[in-house]
Amino acid sequence: MINRRAVYVFRLPDEKEFTGMALDVHMHNGNLRFFDTNRGHEIEGKVTAETEDGFTFTSAGAIPGEWRFKVLTIEEFKRKHYKLVEGGEALATKIKTTDDLHEWYRREFKI
Repeated sequence: MINRRAVYVFRLPDEKEFTGMALDVHMHNGNLRFFDTNRGHEIEGKVTAETEDGFTFTSAGAIPGEWRFKVLTIEEFKRKHYKLVEGGEALATKIKTTDDLHEWYRREFKI
């Protein structure tokens, strides 16, 4: 089940790495909606698989194909994704849990 309060990283079709970040992820009228810290997105398609740590979405609109979303954990943030945030290195040393990380994103981006 998609957790609207979680922060996800995503991988586009034909990409090997998770490079995008998604907040406030949810389905609305058959479309996937999320905010990428810069702007909102609404993509036609459907959730085709769910796992414990994320889900697969098949886009029938923008960038067609299979998008993979997974919950951003504090461990993965500290290992790699801190580079996507201004001041991320300092943030990675202060925040200790995945829940605190997600709360920081919601507060910082007013989601």
